[in-house]
Amino acid sequence: MISLAILAIGCGFGQGADLGLSVDSHGVLTRHGVPYRGIGVNYYDAFLRTLRNSNDHSYEEGFAALGANGIPFARIAASGYNPGDLSLYLSDKEAYLRQLDGVVESAKQANVGLIASLFWSIDAVSKAVGEPRSRWGDSASATRRFMRQYTKDVVSRYADSPAIWGWEFSCELSLPVDLKPGTGMPERALTYETFRNAALDFAQTVREIDPQRIVVTGNSLPRPAAYHNANGGRPGVDTVDQFARILIRDNPGLFSPICIHASLAGVDPYFADRRVSYQELLETCMQIGRTVNKPVYVEEFVATARHGSFTSMNESQYFSTQLAAIENSGVPLASVWVYDRKLLPDRSNLTFDNDRAYMLRMIAEFDKAVHARN
Repeated sequence: MISLAILAIGCGFGQGADLGLSVDSHGVLTRHGVPYRGIGVNYYDAFLRTLRNSNDHSYEEGFAALGANGIPFARIAASGYNPGDLSLYLSDKEAYLRQLDGVVESAKQANVGLIASLFWSIDAVSKAVGEPRSRWGDSASATRRFMRQYTKDVVSRYADSPAIWGWEFSCELSLPVDLKPGTGMPERALTYETFRNAALDFAQTVREIDPQRIVVTGNSLPRPAAYHNANGGRPGVDTVDQFARILIRDNPGLFSPICIHASLAGVDPYFADRRVSYQELLETCMQIGRTVNKPVYVEEFVATARHGSFTSMNESQYFSTQLAAIENSGVPLASVWVYDRKLLPDRSNLTFDNDRAYMLRMIAEFDKAVHARN
């Protein structure tokens, strides 16, 4: 078991006017006006499963289990992944939103907060409106009009809900940014300006309705050569300073905390000028965040090593090492991938009934210790 020498606050609902998570002027993550720290889960398909099958309310049991075990929040996809998932929104918006109501209400009843990702798949929107991916960069496009309307519909509907802790733009759009032909993802290539233009429009649309909750990009950790990719594609791994420039660039303006997806297996090789452990990587991100008064959210850390040759650690050691790094680095917010995934198999799936239940219990112990030190 890891030690828990950490600052803390409670995580219950109904404790004053403040809703969700916020970042204060000093770059401190807060809840109800005091510093907050906690670990939650990615509950990716909680909404998607009922969107595809209106009779599937299995998310109710999933949220109830999280709440009963003291896990404080979950990140969910609050829209469709495929264009067909948006057909109900386009044909009967109120019916679509009533299905999302069920998810939000279930989380509220379980005392579980939600980080709602509104455009997990930007391609779903592009295909639904019949425009290429590049039109995300055009503020007058049908794509962007859809983005603004969907954002207004969802944010205004839940602006007063204690279940909502924060808003997210998309998922890992930083990965295809600046990719050149031959990188293995040419069809997903995206210019930084397209990302920035769309992301800032989203953040401003949220802020016009919700002035306080956190807004995050949903971005991954920068690629090891992200700075090089953005500056001519010269070969080589970025230095710490170059990494810092990209990390700040990829979480612009109103977006705070800085959002990263980073697991132990993804660290090597960081950086060109010094190799770092997972904990040192998180500490470096925290140091960079402090220069712009933004905390860090490790939005996805993967419970199991997906590449067997990477480490000789067993599953428990691997997971414990990540938890210890999150604790010792001072990262205030993190969420594990993935909880109770039903639509597709995932070797990292965690439930309270499978052989990774102990991982959820370890997270619960972390959060319990945080709450006890309030």
